[in-house]
Amino acid sequence: MFHSDLYNKFVLALVGLLPLTLVVGTMISEVLIFTIIFFFLSEILIKKKFEFFKDDIFLFLCVIWIYLLLNLINSTNFELSLLRSIFFIRFPLLVIAINFFLKKNSYNFDLIFKLWGITLAIVIIDLYFQAIFGFNTIGFKSPWSERLSGFLKDELKIAHILIGFVMPTICFYIPKTKNKIYILVLIFLYILILLLTNERSNTLKGIIVVFGIFIFYEKFNFKKKIFSIAMIVLTITLVLSFNKNINQRFVIEISSNYLKEKTLFNYIKYSNYGPTYLAGLEIFKKYPIFGSGIKTFRIECNNVDIKNHYRTTSNLYRNKCNTHPHQVYFEILSELGLIGFLLFFSFFFYLIYKSTKCYLNNKNKILLSSLLFIFAQIIPLLPSGSFFTNFGATIFWINVSIIYSINKKYEKSIS
Repeated sequence: MFHSDLYNKFVLALVGLLPLTLVVGTMISEVLIFTIIFFFLSEILIKKKFEFFKDDIFLFLCVIWIYLLLNLINSTNFELSLLRSIFFIRFPLLVIAINFFLKKNSYNFDLIFKLWGITLAIVIIDLYFQAIFGFNTIGFKSPWSERLSGFLKDELKIAHILIGFVMPTICFYIPKTKNKIYILVLIFLYILILLLTNERSNTLKGIIVVFGIFIFYEKFNFKKKIFSIAMIVLTITLVLSFNKNINQRFVIEISSNYLKEKTLFNYIKYSNYGPTYLAGLEIFKKYPIFGSGIKTFRIECNNVDIKNHYRTTSNLYRNKCNTHPHQVYFEILSELGLIGFLLFFSFFFYLIYKSTKCYLNNKNKILLSSLLFIFAQIIPLLPSGSFFTNFGATIFWINVSIIYSINKKYEKSIS
């Protein structure tokens, strides 16, 4: 069975369905991830091929996982941290598993990106429908009329799926499309729908990725790059000028708050996420080495005081608590301490360094797009979803899987 081409394509089809399962429900995506890992472990156990144990990326991730397990000893709430720490291992295994099956398929990504393309096309068309009619194609209305939720109904995070999967998919089709105008049109439609979702942080991250691809796309000469970027800027400017809701969130709120607070530091401090950032910082000060334990921010935020960060007239400190600090730096620092922060960010920078070398040698656009996505996720101070929740983590580690697989494909040329 393991040698069957049909079996291998079936497993790759499961990878191709991961974006769809995130739209339907994260529980289904978890089942799919464990299914992929099950097929992988079953095959290597039967064949007794354990070469991946020597792989630097896998070993690095295993060190992080072992730290998460040891960190349970210091967690202020062992029960709350337990499952998330134990099951983090699924992501290192997913990274290795996806590469394993892609390698068996001679690193042919066709099936994966075809399925991603179909899913993303449906999601984007549905979002345009909701933008026009106020409800999506199956009748869901956004809980906030100024923003789009699409198939996620009450959850305002659909743009996270888009920025995680759209550009790698478009970059897969760039070499296959003779007329690049079609690609440019798709990118403009993608940026437009990002703006219409009204998710500021995810939209900014998505635009950064697109700009990065245009800048590093070697087949575009300088004039074409300037023209493409100018058209994107014009598109953004027109949307901000004619859509009052988007203008309110992207221009008026940001500019008025910045002018009021005078400095970038004060602007961030007095923003909606400022109190959770500061609560994360105070938790880190309280538990600087090991943190308070994974998933414990929601409890520990009640046990720190951030009033001294605000003017006496401010009531913002009352909003210091949430399920997470809404910023990856503060989340890792507060929950895993300085050691956890150094481990994770050493991994991120090692991955970026290794992948940049691979890109410079091979100019693979899929690698570039996923690499830029990872970079956008770790930009300091920009708000983010929780790094460790199923939804956000799945999108992040699938991109790591794509990066890792392309690195392995070209490994000889970068060694």
